[in-house]
Amino acid sequence: MKKLILVPLVVAMLYGCAGVANNQAELSLAENKQLVVGVWAMMPLRNGIANVVEYRADGKSKLHSFNCTKPGETAVEESVYTISEDGKTISVSSPYQNFDLRVLSFKRNAMKLAMTIEGMELQFSYLKTSKIAPLCALYEREVVDKEKNMPYRSSDFVASPEVPESPNIDQYVGRWADSEGAVQFEVVKDARNRTKLSRASSENWHYLYNDLSWSGNELHFQSFAYSEKEDLFKHSYHKSKIRMILAPMADANKLKHSFFIGDRRFDVVLIKVKN
Repeated sequence: MKKLILVPLVVAMLYGCAGVANNQAELSLAENKQLVVGVWAMMPLRNGIANVVEYRADGKSKLHSFNCTKPGETAVEESVYTISEDGKTISVSSPYQNFDLRVLSFKRNAMKLAMTIEGMELQFSYLKTSKIAPLCALYEREVVDKEKNMPYRSSDFVASPEVPESPNIDQYVGRWADSEGAVQFEVVKDARNRTKLSRASSENWHYLYNDLSWSGNELHFQSFAYSEKEDLFKHSYHKSKIRMILAPMADANKLKHSFFIGDRRFDVVLIKVKN
């Protein structure tokens, strides 16, 4: 059997690990050794490694090897562990390897451990969990955040701005502006008589749309905005996706524009621009 524990640690030298944020009081492991018993999931490393360790009351442990970039692949290595009298070291021993983990901090549901390989200290953060499962949702969120700060690629959002046929479609055709006269949407027919939703690019932002559908006489769709300016890649609006609705009003020259940010809905009245 390959050394399941050591190999991920060596790889981690290049990647590091996210910290654990919580407000729990720090405890002395020497006085609370029984709290180690349970399942501890490692905060994912940047290369996807997210191992889970079981510490049992009988002094045995199991390392469940996971990698968030390779779902479905896992292995288990059994060991025995002991906690030093001062609570500052967890010693792990198996037929394949022996090593010590230094306890940097310990809380009821979180701990940070460290070990030294080839003169370099590696640190690992863990959360106590109720089941043997990697914390890949945290890894995926980090990957998404990194991708968001990159330039737009066609795979980020597949534009499909064609408006489905509907008896209500003619009421939407035109250019629609906010109260300050800024055009927010254009609903136009192309040379093939297809109706499309669009918005002209501004100095900083470009706009795309997809998932257009009718709910009664309301037009529902998803909006996507992005910038080509590198200094705006970290702006919250860059690569933002927002659910939107256009709905008719009693005045045929007005539309209600609704959009959702989190759980909040915002409504704005748009006015048809006369050509």
